[in-house]
Amino acid sequence: MKRILIIFVVTAAIGLSSWQIVQSQDVAGPMDESQIIVARYEWNGVHEISLATLNAEIAALSEYKQKGYQSKAGKLIFLEDLINQRLMLLAAAEAGFDKDETFLKKADDYEHQLMVERLTEIEVDEKIVVTEETLRQYYEENKDTYVDEEKVRATCITLFDKELAQTTLEEIQAGKDIFDAVKELSEKGVLTGPGSNPGDPGDTGFFARDVSARAQAFVDAVFAMEVGEMTEEVFVQDVEEDIYYMIFQKEEHRPERQQTFEEVKPRLEYPLKREMKRKRILEWLEVLIAEGKLKTYPELLPPPVTPEEEEDPENEQSEQ
Repeated sequence: MKRILIIFVVTAAIGLSSWQIVQSQDVAGPMDESQIIVARYEWNGVHEISLATLNAEIAALSEYKQKGYQSKAGKLIFLEDLINQRLMLLAAAEAGFDKDETFLKKADDYEHQLMVERLTEIEVDEKIVVTEETLRQYYEENKDTYVDEEKVRATCITLFDKELAQTTLEEIQAGKDIFDAVKELSEKGVLTGPGSNPGDPGDTGFFARDVSARAQAFVDAVFAMEVGEMTEEVFVQDVEEDIYYMIFQKEEHRPERQQTFEEVKPRLEYPLKREMKRKRILEWLEVLIAEGKLKTYPELLPPPVTPEEEEDPENEQSEQ
C-alpha cells in the first residue's frame, strides 16, 4: 500500500492568509479557500486539506491558543500537527480500532458523558443567575464563616537554658529593655521556638487561640494577659520532648471582628454558585424522575451475605 505525503509550501513572501492560486483567464476573481489545497496525502485513497479546513480547525481553538497560529510559521506548525493527527487516525482505523467493541464502548460512554454535561450546562449552569441581592442574602445566612478570629501578638524570649532564662528575666526586671535583651540573645543564636525569627527577633506575630496544641499553655497565658503585661516568672512550656523556658510581654490584642459584606463580596460568588448549582440539580432531577415515572423495587434486591453464610471450600472438603 502506498503512503505518500506531500505538503505544498508557498514562498516566504506570501503569508498563508493571502494564498492565491494561478488561475486561467476565463476565471474571474480570487478562488474560494476551499479550493486552495495546502496538503495532500495518500492512504487507501487520496486525502486533501484545504486552506478553509486549516483555518476552520484553528478557529475552533480557544482565543488564547489561536494567537500562536496567526503567522505563516504558526499555521505551518499547526498544519503539520493536523496532518500527523489525521495520519495516526487512519493508521488506527487500519489496525481495526474503529471496530473494536471495547474501544467503541468507551467512545459511547464518553459521548454519553458529553451529552449529559452539555444538557447540565443548559438546565443548570445557564439558569443560575447571581445578583447583588443573592450575594447579600448568602452573606447574611453565612456570616459566621466571615469572621476575623480574636488574635494576640507578643514579644517572646524562648530558651532551652533555664539558668540563662532566669538571668535574663532578672536583668529585665532590673530595668533592661526586653527588646534589647531579645536582640542580644538572637545575635548569640540561642533563641528557639516562638520569637526566634532572626529577621524580627522576639516578635511572635499575631496568632489565634488554636495556633498550637503543643504550646497551648503559652497561648492561653498570652490571651489572659493585659496589653503591656509581662511574665513575672520564667514560664515553663513542655513541647513534646523539649522544654521551653520563656519570658514574654503581650503587645497587641485584636478582638474578634465581623467582616463586612464589601470585604468578602469577591469571595462570595464561588460558594454561592456551588450552592445554587446543587439546589438546581436536585430540582431538575425531581422533574426528570417525575417525567420518567420512576419506580424502584428494593425488596427484590438480595440481602448481603454475612461472613457466617459464606462457604469455605477447604472446610467443606475436610468435612467430607
